[in-house]
Amino acid sequence: MKKISVLIFVLIFSFFANASEQDSLKLQLENLFEVSKKVNTPESEKEKSRKEIEGAIDWEGIARLCLGESNFKKHKGKNFSEFRDLLKEVISKTAFSRMDKFWAAGTKSQIDKVDVQGTKAHVAAKFITNGETFSLDYYLNKKGNRWSIDDIAYEDMKYTVNIKEQLDAFLKEKPFSELLVKLRKKRDELDKPAKPKSS
Repeated sequence: MKKISVLIFVLIFSFFANASEQDSLKLQLENLFEVSKKVNTPESEKEKSRKEIEGAIDWEGIARLCLGESNFKKHKGKNFSEFRDLLKEVISKTAFSRMDKFWAAGTKSQIDKVDVQGTKAHVAAKFITNGETFSLDYYLNKKGNRWSIDDIAYEDMKYTVNIKEQLDAFLKEKPFSELLVKLRKKRDELDKPAKPKSS
């Protein structure tokens, strides 16, 4: 009887601990959605918002997934560190430049599911804009007490898989040094102010 009582207690505790983790993750993602609306606002608020979003992402994990294990083993060390930092800059600057249009149409967000399995989690979100609905899935990992996003999927296509396919094709034809040159060039292009549209 005592063993059964202990088992029931463990099951109940596990359920509520998992439920609490789910609620925490849901709030974390909802907060990031709100923060993303401010990435192109006046300077002080913009920088704070961008740092919060960048800090919520596992750039090491994303860079490694995008590169793939075989390429990671070949180029780990200084080359990988530069690749990771350049990838972060290119992804961040590209995403931030598109945030205004994304939310300007009155886009609404809704989290449909939060699934926590140990140190891995999957959050399914839905966005409604201009009468159309699409899904984004967020994949997170936990290190210590912190959850970080390490992949995003649009309509079931993972971002890192798409990038990896492009990088695999590129690295079959050209050396890794050329990839870094290409990423530097893309970063520098994104740093240039947008040209005003001619009337």
